Amino acid sequence: MDKKRSNPMEWLNQMVGEPYYFFHFLSFFSYFIVRSSASNVLSPQITQLLFYREIQAVLAFFMLIAYKMAREETWEAFIADTLFVGKIFLIALTLIMDYHLTLWYFVVFSVIYVLTQQPPYEELGSASKLTPLQLEALLTEGNTSRFWLNFVPHFHPVADVPVAAFPSCQSHTQTKICHSE
Repeated sequence: MDKKRSNPMEWLNQMVGEPYYFFHFLSFFSYFIVRSSASNVLSPQITQLLFYREIQAVLAFFMLIAYKMAREETWEAFIADTLFVGKIFLIALTLIMDYHLTLWYFVVFSVIYVLTQQPPYEELGSASKLTPLQLEALLTEGNTSRFWLNFVPHFHPVADVPVAAFPSCQSHTQTKICHSE
């Protein structure tokens, strides 16, 4: 990692500067405000059940974070998966308190999804169009043990003639890759 990405102040600046991260941060920490104000209204049995479920949710969340940290290739994918799992646990916890609160969190997350977008990947990337032969060569030379290629030819709607007879033919390639680990 370069120096810019490892600086905690840069991460904090990006979290506050990007609306996507900022609104998620606000919505997740609004749970603590809602929880503290709802503890006076809820019965002791529901409060105790909610406390146990919160402990279970935090432990499961950290287990999933540890798993995702070991499996993800990019930080952006890790953060996206972490936010998604956090939303699921937050919705599950609010469902114990009141279904109206759960519906409000659904609305909040929907508004965040509609109004903001996840920041783009900052590292360099490349995309290239491959012919089916290049794709097959790439798949056989990689670290995969098995692969399936499925070429689906298009047919002309009038004459049932394969599009391969036409100069503007294209075939869709569907790949399934099985990694042996």
